[in-house]
Amino acid sequence: MTDEKLIQFYLNGDPNALATLVELYKDRVYRSIYSIVQDKYVAEEIFHEVFIRIIDNLMAGKTAEEGNFLQWAMKLAYGLCVEHTRKVNRAIVLGTNHAKESMAAIPASVNRTGTGYHESHGKIKNMIDMLPDEQREVMVLNHYAGLSFKEISETLHCSLNSALDTMKFGLNNLQKLMIEKEIVLQ
Repeated sequence: MTDEKLIQFYLNGDPNALATLVELYKDRVYRSIYSIVQDKYVAEEIFHEVFIRIIDNLMAGKTAEEGNFLQWAMKLAYGLCVEHTRKVNRAIVLGTNHAKESMAAIPASVNRTGTGYHESHGKIKNMIDMLPDEQREVMVLNHYAGLSFKEISETLHCSLNSALDTMKFGLNNLQKLMIEKEIVLQ
């Protein structure tokens, strides 16, 4: 069943339709929020606020453009993350230079719990956190939220080519970081 139909069922009084939409997209929305705010409790609060706003919008007669519920939820989530970050940290979008410097100070050889995939994933996540804000945003929205580059460009209000170029620069910078920090993925 399409997102549009589920929204219509919800608007016609079926609360299970919204529950189905939440269930379909909750992991992707939550992961992208958490990747931005880096705090479990804040991520949960923002996650709940996203769906409260969706319900409020639906009740006010506003729906997702072209039935793309995930993109709508991601735009709301992104906006709430930006709002939270500006309020709490007085930082631009995803972090401060101080936080980046402290991350850069962590040696690449620090042992992490887990092996193989989890260890590699942790190393990659730390390197992504060291990227410039713009590159980190695109990577988080693409990798963790699973948005297409078209959806990313709409979410970030930039051109498709800009989103693609930003990802390319981010990947190049990740490669440089791996070489510089002598990081080997298993």
